[in-house]
Amino acid sequence: MSTGKASFIILKLIIGLSKSNAPILIDQPEDNLDNRSITKELVEYLKIKKLERQIILVTHNPNIVVNADAENIIISHQYGQNPNEIDFEYRFDYVNGALENSFAKNGNKNILLSMGIREHVADIVEGGKVAFKQREAKYRFS
Repeated sequence: MSTGKASFIILKLIIGLSKSNAPILIDQPEDNLDNRSITKELVEYLKIKKLERQIILVTHNPNIVVNADAENIIISHQYGQNPNEIDFEYRFDYVNGALENSFAKNGNKNILLSMGIREHVADIVEGGKVAFKQREAKYRFS
């Protein structure tokens, strides 16, 4: 059994045996899982579990963001990572919204306010633009 499959089984056991109603925080559950396992097993499991408890998930995988129908995406930015920024050590800013929040880059110097959630995710998430095209087709967005 692969490390990814073993981790997924342990995750299911931990969540399944928990009697808590507290939100679940999961950091990159897709690590060491192949794309089929992510889409067919992990995403389906998350869709079921999010009906029972709030799930807060850290991921860079578009299959999870799109196919598990994330309701809210939080984008973070650490200052000092771009050459045109003043270096504020350990300073982070955040913006959040739905995946449908979209607007073209508008030239705002604040990177978080310079584009919509969709554009941020397409920049950050692996294969983001392809994943959005799939979501558009799924929900018949124009």
